[in-house]
Amino acid sequence: MKREPEELDVLRSGVNLGLLAKHIVDGFMIGMHKGTRRGIGSEFSQYRSYQPGDDIRQIDWKMFARSDRYYIKESETESSVTVRFFLDMSASMKYEENGITRFQYATLVTAVLATIASQQGDAVALHLVNNEEHRSLSEKRGKAHLNRFIHLLENVNCKGHWPESTDWLTDNLNAYSRELWIVCSDLLDGEQRWETFIQLSKSVGHEIQFLQILGYDELHLEIEEAVTVEDPESHATKNIRTSAVREKYLQNLHAYLEELKTGLLSPRTNLFTMQMNQPVRDALFEFLKLRERL
Repeated sequence: MKREPEELDVLRSGVNLGLLAKHIVDGFMIGMHKGTRRGIGSEFSQYRSYQPGDDIRQIDWKMFARSDRYYIKESETESSVTVRFFLDMSASMKYEENGITRFQYATLVTAVLATIASQQGDAVALHLVNNEEHRSLSEKRGKAHLNRFIHLLENVNCKGHWPESTDWLTDNLNAYSRELWIVCSDLLDGEQRWETFIQLSKSVGHEIQFLQILGYDELHLEIEEAVTVEDPESHATKNIRTSAVREKYLQNLHAYLEELKTGLLSPRTNLFTMQMNQPVRDALFEFLKLRERL
């Protein structure tokens, strides 16, 4: 059933992104399980790569059997991390349903997660990325830094596509730090465009959570009329009658999403899909509960 997220209705009215994120977090934290309140970093990533000098008795051999890599399982008190957010600002993020763009939904998701992480003592960092531009904010803790983080999310012009090269990221890598990477994107560029990014993250042992944001109409194509569709990145247009293409479209979409999921998933990489008609609070609650079970 298609429904309108209440908080996005508020966002559409022009309310401050930081205030809306804090309002969601204040209500969100009340209903969260105690185990989920340890912090975004500690909840998502309890492991770090084995480094020379570590006690080999701390190696998690079950994780080694799954990944063929050595990881140390840390205690809760050791697990404060940097939560590094990557927000896709390619042209396809301008996709809109009910007056809200995919990018607006993604910024609210990012702002809420960053607020939770900041309140619980984790450092947060931000990268806004397409193939033409890269805006970043280095990792830091504190309220003033969170305000700068949220300010950077505003007034963004989405264009181009996700970059195939990772040159823009290499200066920010630290193999000896504990980091969780959270990527907000539609992931409609194709698996191959993300391959170098994933391989780079694996080389430093960080965990990646892909948050795929898709529209209700994209997933269901329930529009009963002839429409003109445009590729936001190539600007190519085509006239279609939805009833004639729906079955083939859904087949191709589900095949692509399954291929994407298969290509992305690994012991340190996970994929979670959000629909733009779903309230951000509900989507993130499901996401965090899922992470708690993994």
